[in-house]
Amino acid sequence: LSPSAAGNLHPGVEQKVVFITARVHPGETPSSFVCQGIIDFLVSQHPIAKVLRDHLVFKIAPMLNPDGVYLGNYRCSLMGFDLNRHWANPSPWAHPTLHGVKQLIIDMYNNPKINLEFYIDIHAHSTMMNGFMYGNIFEDEERFQRQAVFPKLLCQNAEDFSYVSS
Repeated sequence: LSPSAAGNLHPGVEQKVVFITARVHPGETPSSFVCQGIIDFLVSQHPIAKVLRDHLVFKIAPMLNPDGVYLGNYRCSLMGFDLNRHWANPSPWAHPTLHGVKQLIIDMYNNPKINLEFYIDIHAHSTMMNGFMYGNIFEDEERFQRQAVFPKLLCQNAEDFSYVSS
């Protein structure tokens, strides 16, 4: 990626960031495949991948629970924590990956030269078919509608994605 082509990497220019995390639950192996597919696409020579790289910075944490994955756990870390339940106050000692990711998000939020455009946390479901998304509930109708754009686009362009299940 040449610096001249990447408008988002010029000094002093606001960086638009997409942050992606996966595999907070060790048993959700499909999330690793989805994350790997995203990475493979983003580094490819596909014209859309190039446009995305030219306009966005992608920060990707492909495995938030490596110790739980290594141990073959289904939901918990080495210490028996379901990490997805500790985002509010992650401990640097007990939940180091969450603590690091949350600190990075806070640092980006506090940096006036960075705009976190999108956060995707990839999971898998033990019984639901197709791809689907959960989103936040906002009282502000504009924010609520804005977060629905991505799932609606996926539904129109990916036959394995179900907007109805989102």
